[in-house]
Amino acid sequence: MLETTDITQVDNNEMPKLRPLGVGELLDGTFSIYRRNFKLFIGIASLYFVANLIEYSIKGILANSNLSKLIAGITATPFAVLSMGGIVVAATTIYLGNEIKSGDALSQTFKRMWTLLYCYILYRLVIVVPLILITLSMGTVISSGSWALPILLAAIGIPFIIYFCVRWIFYVETILIEKYTGSAALGRSGELVQENWWKVLGIIILILISSIAIRYIFESSIGMILIIANLSGGTDFMSLINSSILNKVLDTGSYPFYVIMICSQMLLKSLVLPIWVIGVVLLYFDRRVRKEGYDIEITANDPEIII
Repeated sequence: MLETTDITQVDNNEMPKLRPLGVGELLDGTFSIYRRNFKLFIGIASLYFVANLIEYSIKGILANSNLSKLIAGITATPFAVLSMGGIVVAATTIYLGNEIKSGDALSQTFKRMWTLLYCYILYRLVIVVPLILITLSMGTVISSGSWALPILLAAIGIPFIIYFCVRWIFYVETILIEKYTGSAALGRSGELVQENWWKVLGIIILILISSIAIRYIFESSIGMILIIANLSGGTDFMSLINSSILNKVLDTGSYPFYVIMICSQMLLKSLVLPIWVIGVVLLYFDRRVRKEGYDIEITANDPEIII
């Protein structure tokens, strides 16, 4: 089970309790945990900012290379995974009624890095391989004039991606909290999702929308303020939206505006990451409580845990 170090009891009056949570309680609990421990989570999420900075820098340096995205992703991934794992450890410790330092959370995550990276690669392959096959199949449209193959692969590949992304959503938690190794962590995640796949999917979408909406609202607001102040170098609102949501290169004649928006994007990605991760952690515990009576088990093992 998860270790805790430098722990003291905290006031959990506004915290979600270890019991089955409704959708509203889960979302409220996510923001409550984040708000009450903002400095802790931002400290851990700063590594995610470093990951984004590394990825962006390498893509810029190797802009003329076909391997720029691959090299950037490989280099940045360990920092991103370490950050996400640290947030999982911190959120779990806090949810169980204790405190933990950011350094301790990252240290515990680092001990399981190889397993985390192995499962992360498998998780990404489930997403990337079908997309690559769909993209390659587009070549048949030019040669044969038929869309049959791309449509067929998309009809199979996209549901495949969604199914396994939901089924394996708890792999970080099963590795760090239950100490599963290798593919067993993915299998354990599948067990928790089994029989409630649609419900888990719905809650994941709500958590994702909540975090993404906050990011885009703040990002668009910053851009609009600069546009209104005539500091955007002629950039209009549609160019701003294309850059923010569609991930296109920002079309602007102002270098300061470009730097501000790119830094804002990376910073906001880091700020909203804990919302997503904490939400999934609470969903993970909700699944264990409902399927396995985990609240009763942990109370029996540690009567001082606040339920």
